[in-house]
Amino acid sequence: MMFFLNYPRSLRNATLLFPQPLRLSLLDANLLTLIWLSMHKLRFGELPPFSRGPLVVIPLLVALQWLLGTYTGLAQQTLSIQQQVNRFLTAAALVILAVVIGYRISGLSLDATIGRGFLLPVLISGALSGVLLRLVVVSRHLWQPQQRWLILAKSRERKLLAEELERGGCEVPAAVEWRPLAGAAPLPALLPSLLQLQGVAIGNAAELPKGDTTQLLLWQRQGLVLEPLLEWAETHLHRSPPGLLDDKTWAEQVSSRQGLRSPQNLRLKRLFDLGLSVALLALLGVPLGLLALAMRLAGYPLELRQQLCLGLDGEPFRQWRFTRARRLERLGLSALPQLINVFHGEMSLVGPRPVTPRQQAELEALEPAFAMRLHCKPGMTGWGRISGPAPRTADAQRWELGRDLYYLRHGSVGLDMGVLGRACASLIWKLISGGCRE
Repeated sequence: MMFFLNYPRSLRNATLLFPQPLRLSLLDANLLTLIWLSMHKLRFGELPPFSRGPLVVIPLLVALQWLLGTYTGLAQQTLSIQQQVNRFLTAAALVILAVVIGYRISGLSLDATIGRGFLLPVLISGALSGVLLRLVVVSRHLWQPQQRWLILAKSRERKLLAEELERGGCEVPAAVEWRPLAGAAPLPALLPSLLQLQGVAIGNAAELPKGDTTQLLLWQRQGLVLEPLLEWAETHLHRSPPGLLDDKTWAEQVSSRQGLRSPQNLRLKRLFDLGLSVALLALLGVPLGLLALAMRLAGYPLELRQQLCLGLDGEPFRQWRFTRARRLERLGLSALPQLINVFHGEMSLVGPRPVTPRQQAELEALEPAFAMRLHCKPGMTGWGRISGPAPRTADAQRWELGRDLYYLRHGSVGLDMGVLGRACASLIWKLISGGCRE
């Protein structure tokens, strides 16, 4: 059931009559039709004449995607991009098969029918409408009222999550209603409609009361989303609160990072780092050489320093940095020699903050979850660092840790490019604002 707070009563009644997956399927059909008509208009300069072909293919394609669960997965935001692509390709293949069989049975000319040019354009339009539909769902929180969730959590989890919400808020706006995991009255059957719930986030409980599990399963059949509390936090906060990982075993924690540490992703990330580091070294080599010469002539020579840091899985390496360069430090340029570490494979362009063995020991004494940051190569910048200044308090360090743990579970080349883009924009702003102050 979709959450729609502050909607007019008539619209609320309409959304009750038409569940969100059905509304998404209707939207997809309309988008597909509009895209196909636009393509025909651009190609031939006129709208297509009325024919039975598209009137059969478009509803068939939408119906098959409905049966494959595409719209339900999009509505619940549990459908990955790869799954959506696979289901569309399956539906497209079934449509082509149905068209071929239908015209063979009817005895019509297959070449003449497909030659009319509607089947392939319609399928291409369906692919484009699927992309637009996903963008609508992903950006829904920007133009719809905030979601409302029921959170079933233990007192420790509730306290921890409340602190996270107070400290950093939600990246995806959401209002929450709290309820203890055990010891409360049974879940009322009408609670989702009374509170207009989007879903229920469930903490790490050994078991729920049987009556509550029965009610939750019934709500799920009615379209309500059920999520583990950690997944809810990662979706809405864009960080992984360390305390929510305490109840997971070592094997469960390592398994959640299997994708980032798989050989295929490690090779892809290494290729990305190597190519970009070589390009940046070639681009910045001469300017840095001239800068070093100018500073030496001015009596403030740049010096390179090597510092022992911990890399992937705790392997030590020598990190390069500029020393005696306060202005470069203020502008965030003192770490440029780390491109050498990236070239050698000791660091990555994007990853957790590199730390010394002593710093790592101090951080693990503060929060044991800091040990997980060693499951990834340290980076010149990272998801945990682009949201604010360097952490100087325990709360700020835990904030950065939560975002680093999110990166460990959801890291990808796409996320790396987004982090690098924001880091470059921040660097350019520092250079511009620093020049203006001068």
